[in-house]
Amino acid sequence: MRDGAGDEGFTLVEILVALAILSIVLLSSTPLFVGSLQSVTKQRTKQAAIQLADTAMEQVRGVKGSSLVSGHGLQAGQNQFNAAPGIVKPYLQTMQVMADSDSAVAATDGADAPISTAAQVTTVENTPYTRMIYVGACEVYLTNSSGACVYPLGTSEPADKTKILKFFRAVVLITWPDNSCSNTTGIPANTCAYLTSTLVSRAPEPQFDLKRPSPTVLTTAVTFYRGVATATQLEARGGQLPNTWTVSKLPAGLTMTTGGLITGTPTTAGITPATATVTDKLNRSDTQAITFTVVLPPTVTMPANSANHIGEAVSLQATAANGVSPYVYSDATVPTLAPGLTVDPASGAITGTVTTAGTYASTITATDQNGVAGSGTYTHTVYPAVTLGTLADQSIALNSNLTLTAAGAGGDGNYTYSATGLPTGVTINSNNGKINSKVSISGRFLPTITVTDGIGGSAGTASQRFVLLVTTSSSLIFTAPPLTAADRTTARGTAATMTLATTGAALGLTPVITVTGLPPGLTFNALSSTISGTPTTAGAYTVTATATTVSATSVLTLIWTVT
Repeated sequence: MRDGAGDEGFTLVEILVALAILSIVLLSSTPLFVGSLQSVTKQRTKQAAIQLADTAMEQVRGVKGSSLVSGHGLQAGQNQFNAAPGIVKPYLQTMQVMADSDSAVAATDGADAPISTAAQVTTVENTPYTRMIYVGACEVYLTNSSGACVYPLGTSEPADKTKILKFFRAVVLITWPDNSCSNTTGIPANTCAYLTSTLVSRAPEPQFDLKRPSPTVLTTAVTFYRGVATATQLEARGGQLPNTWTVSKLPAGLTMTTGGLITGTPTTAGITPATATVTDKLNRSDTQAITFTVVLPPTVTMPANSANHIGEAVSLQATAANGVSPYVYSDATVPTLAPGLTVDPASGAITGTVTTAGTYASTITATDQNGVAGSGTYTHTVYPAVTLGTLADQSIALNSNLTLTAAGAGGDGNYTYSATGLPTGVTINSNNGKINSKVSISGRFLPTITVTDGIGGSAGTASQRFVLLVTTSSSLIFTAPPLTAADRTTARGTAATMTLATTGAALGLTPVITVTGLPPGLTFNALSSTISGTPTTAGAYTVTATATTVSATSVLTLIWTVT
């Protein structure tokens, strides 16, 4: 500041310094602002998910308990439970899949039900939210201090039936994309999830009417299962409570209380026509025909014990009978089928390609439309594919022994060996794969050794070809083409020629030469001993030339490849 002068403002240097300080402050604050914005966004999307879940719960609570599974087919419900992600599984493991009892509802129905079995997508502020509602039955026993659902139903059931509370459980899962969310069991990466559930009573909704009409029998048919304990309540509408029940006849093994509760264990399958009468406190009554049907519990006929090799396709059939069709087929919660196989829920077909060697005790369960299940088990053994040990090329002198052993591996170990292309008179032991025979024909041979195990099939067989040279300096043998380089390769459409020659002239012999297996387009001229022509078809062809005299024979086998 100059003497006698006032403050005339900041200098240029001071302004630049101030701007630099301001920039540093702003830059250091950026991560805080960004983090705060991300946190606010995450909270907003979660609040939206919670609101959607609450709305779904209101939808569930707005439906009568008896209507929660309206429009649900058993197969659709089972498929929905099977496809649920891991985060939902702990809930579903204590729930029983339920289905609409209306015969007009198909097993696969459910997507268009009031509480849909299919995923519903809602977009809020450009974020897609996927909602899935799972509905199933569970029971809570008042004798159980935990208050948790009991499954399977009837496990440790209390003798006092009033201690059993029957519920529907509804589980709501909301998922939405968000890169900040870590992986959740069964939920894709970068996806958030919100889960909530509620219990809805399965008991009939109370009706308060001081002028109740006369009672009317509602139950006209009941199905029981032979040998399966039951507790079935006959139902009526109206009447001044308490209502009193009588029936003219019950299936063997069953009794009924005056309150209309049928209990016991049916002993004989069959149909029992009867009448049921309900009488209220004012002695008003209604009588209706009722049919009691006792069926055998579902049974499953399993395929015979099976064996396959890794990589083979499998097609087997499990077939349910008895009970009340249709059935839903399933493997155990912890799969028991051989890895790579699945069971079709609707047909019981077991298909796939086995991938892992081992012995698998495989259990298939068939559940009928009343939720009663039967199971069957078969053993499926999966072996490694059959292989054949390397067979080295051989070169031996005429009239000496060919000695080698083929060694199979994999499969079930019950091997059978066979061979093609060996010199006449040479054989393989079908039990142990050994060859030990005198060779009396000279030339070049291309034997193929095959091993097959006791199962067979595409992976139960292995083959290998090797080159066998039988040489001689004093007998008939081919000299052209050379035995060590006899194979040929020719491009399709390109002219080719090859001359055959033997030691016949040197030995004073006149052999007759024949040729088989030539590629299409090539021919053999016996007068000139020449193969010539233009091959027309690509492939690998096994060509065999045979030179024959009265006293000797020689064979030349080669592979002619047309590319």
